[in-house]
Amino acid sequence: MEFLRKHKRWFILGLVLLSLSMMAFTGRQGYEQGVIRSSAGFVVTSAQALFSNIGDWFGARLDWFRGMDALIAENRALQAEIYRLEVEVNRFLQLEEEIAMMAEMMELHRHYADYAKIGANIISRDPSNWATSFIVDRGSRDGIEADMAVLAPGGLAGRVSRVGFNYAVITPLIEDGTAVTAVGLRTGEMGVVSGDVSLASRGLLRMNHIDFAADISPGDTVITSTGSVRFPPGLHIGVITEMGQTVGGLRYAIVDPAVDFARIAAVYIITDSFEFEME
Repeated sequence: MEFLRKHKRWFILGLVLLSLSMMAFTGRQGYEQGVIRSSAGFVVTSAQALFSNIGDWFGARLDWFRGMDALIAENRALQAEIYRLEVEVNRFLQLEEEIAMMAEMMELHRHYADYAKIGANIISRDPSNWATSFIVDRGSRDGIEADMAVLAPGGLAGRVSRVGFNYAVITPLIEDGTAVTAVGLRTGEMGVVSGDVSLASRGLLRMNHIDFAADISPGDTVITSTGSVRFPPGLHIGVITEMGQTVGGLRYAIVDPAVDFARIAAVYIITDSFEFEME
């Protein structure tokens, strides 16, 4: 408004000139109307083309977003199917492992059929240290007593060290301080197999008190002897992998145990009583 007040004269003059121009154009219908119509047609056509292109562009974008929604939905459906299949595969693998374990336990039961025994499942253990004691779901109510021998797939796993009403603590043979009188199956040479703190991390046992002249060598199988007060005879302990000699000249052997202590899930506890001479 301030602009119009300052330039009022020029504004009125412009309106007069515009009116005169329109009057002149009105008198020249033939040429001028054609120009105006052509110009107006060009403008309208261009505008229509512009809006049509804009409409096509937005339509394409909408189709793209609809396509993306369909892809996202399909991707979610595929992810759900993949998850379902992974669950099925895991269940199958678990079932396969359970079947394999049952087969191993059945073979163990058959191999030591002469001994009365009770099956037990491991319910607690330290996953970071499988050389330490673990707990099973059998106890005094099932007839379990301390010092009973414990079997796992492969052979001797350890002994019962403590008993509760509905549980028992098992000390594995690989734990340091656990020992059993053993004999070489090939020649009958004797020694004492025990856990060793320096070998436990490698899953190995040590056989000490071997006579210097004993005929025993790598590859020999070692079993429990009849001289043990805790363990029945004939239980598979493991295989000798190497021989050694202490500074004092005594011989020892490194034994690869028959039991894989890292993957024990179930055991048999031998409930028979044995009376032998003290070790």
